[in-house]
Amino acid sequence: MYEAALSLLKKIHQLGYEAYIVGGYPRDLYMGIPSTDIDICTSMLPDMIGENFSIVESHFEYGSFVIEESQFRFEITTYRKDYYINNRYPKIEFVDSLKEDLNRRDFTINTLCINDNGEYIDLLGARKDIDHRKLCMVGDPNIRLKEDPLRIIRALRFASDLDFEMDTPLYESIKQNKELLNTLSLSRMEKEIQKVRNQKKWNEWIQLLDLSSYLP
Repeated sequence: MYEAALSLLKKIHQLGYEAYIVGGYPRDLYMGIPSTDIDICTSMLPDMIGENFSIVESHFEYGSFVIEESQFRFEITTYRKDYYINNRYPKIEFVDSLKEDLNRRDFTINTLCINDNGEYIDLLGARKDIDHRKLCMVGDPNIRLKEDPLRIIRALRFASDLDFEMDTPLYESIKQNKELLNTLSLSRMEKEIQKVRNQKKWNEWIQLLDLSSYLP
């Protein structure tokens, strides 16, 4: 699947656009963790993605598609900025800069990219934070958690499953903003909590941050 993803990146590059594997797969590959979930970000606009690839699932308004290539399925998303409304619904603006796209993502460890030569592209210090086993938010945690409080649960999940420590700004921001969890729907929280693999560490973080009364 990885080789098919690199070939897909080369194909997009030959069409005149940028494309990178991004997020969980580069992070896990760097850490030596097996993964088969490959996401791709690209400067190619949504209409061009639709013209050039076999679409399995479309979220056109978000510039996000599931495409089938070489018998594998990949999620591919146009570079974008997100502007949040009511702590949940993002307004989308497509951009042509990889760094702008990475700056909308939640944690630095999820901003590591791989290019079509299989080389790491690290614009926001992801590898440093992975090496130090630190979970750090991209940007100001107080702003980013208010944009979407689900990031609190995602922070707990990554800290638990990867056995990372939260950096001080993120930790303190979660303590200060934990009541934002009351604005989330039960279904959104449960969907994220179901992804937790290390239940022991999860419970330790819940107790440490005194979050049990805010979670299902």
